Amino acid sequence: MDNLWNKPLDYNDEEAKLEASRCLSCKKPMCQTGCPTGMRIRDFILEIKNDNLEEAAKIIDSCSSLSNICSVVCPHENQCMGHCILGKKGKPINCGKLEKYVQNKVHYVREKSEANNIKVAVIGGGPAGLACSKELLLNGFDVTIYEAQNFLGGVMTYGIPSYRLDYSDVLRISDEITSLGAKVIYNTKLMESDILKLKETYKYIFIATGLTKVRKLGIPNDNIEGVYDALDFLMKSNMAIKLNLGEAPKLSGTVVVVGAGNVAMDAARTAVRLGASKTIIAYRRSIEEAPATKHEINDAINEGVEFKFLTNPVEVLGSDKVTGVKCEVMKLTEPDESGRRRPVGTNEYITIDCDYIISAIGQIPDDIYDSKIIETDHNYIKATNLKTNVDNIFVGGDIYLGAKTVVQAMRCGREVASYIIELEK
Repeated sequence: MDNLWNKPLDYNDEEAKLEASRCLSCKKPMCQTGCPTGMRIRDFILEIKNDNLEEAAKIIDSCSSLSNICSVVCPHENQCMGHCILGKKGKPINCGKLEKYVQNKVHYVREKSEANNIKVAVIGGGPAGLACSKELLLNGFDVTIYEAQNFLGGVMTYGIPSYRLDYSDVLRISDEITSLGAKVIYNTKLMESDILKLKETYKYIFIATGLTKVRKLGIPNDNIEGVYDALDFLMKSNMAIKLNLGEAPKLSGTVVVVGAGNVAMDAARTAVRLGASKTIIAYRRSIEEAPATKHEINDAINEGVEFKFLTNPVEVLGSDKVTGVKCEVMKLTEPDESGRRRPVGTNEYITIDCDYIISAIGQIPDDIYDSKIIETDHNYIKATNLKTNVDNIFVGGDIYLGAKTVVQAMRCGREVASYIIELEK
């Protein structure tokens, strides 16, 4: 079972050269169009072909601040690989593994500019906060990161299991940022009033606190023993496995995971690794509507996770501890505002016997807005081009976008850094 925690192997030299040789170097590279960062994929692959990995690394760095992370965890099948012309009739280029190959071979860091003594506070050390910090530090700014946990990385550390992302990749970017001069204040959760007070010390503030809570199931008995929220479950598991802090949940019997996004897949596959004898995903829509990537769903299926589609939990069963979950059988009608077909109840019910239930039905922001000055909408920060209604306070990542991907959060961080750099020219 221990090897199930290990991430799949990266390309070796021979594999990378062979895969790079398949690239057609398209005049109009659709892979670049599919990347949220506009990564110059064709160009860095050409440098791999030419045995110029240093130049490949420079090209990647010009587009991404967290390449060694995004190259692993991006939903490539929906982005670069999903747009590769070779995928129309065959196998697309594995752009992510080629990008990771370059990162493994070359640790390229731009030369740091002279210090300008302009202070910036970054609230949150997740992908958006780290990307912004890195770009500002390289451009001579004085950056202090305020982090609620006792580690950097945010969801990359506590949310993504080690079989998908090795912790050494997170440590690499964390160490890089601290070596560039970032000051980090750990174990510090700031309320809105605290953030506003920072304006007395810092010229600019970037809020990148992410989504730290999971929606409760909102059904009877959803607070009894054996009911987890997915983030808490993954955090406890990842802290134990990655950082040797605390103990991972001890599971036996049957686990039901509610939801079908990538977080639900992570929770289900982690439950398998923690000893569940059976793991079931209950989802109120069909597989076509599931938010998780096909790759993540297939990996879960290959590891023995069962799926019950058109199944909506309506009551947790048990008095003091979970014994099962009552579910309504659903049917799909016309698409809703999300573009997916809307599930409606059939008044037909089934019972799933289980010992644990994990809620993975969506993440939401924490309520830290005690001053009611920064404009919000259901605790998401409102902004125009990442600028809040308060001068020199910016926002990015999931607290602004909603639950998105690491690469989208990273892009926000780079954009905010660019705004600040431009303001100081």
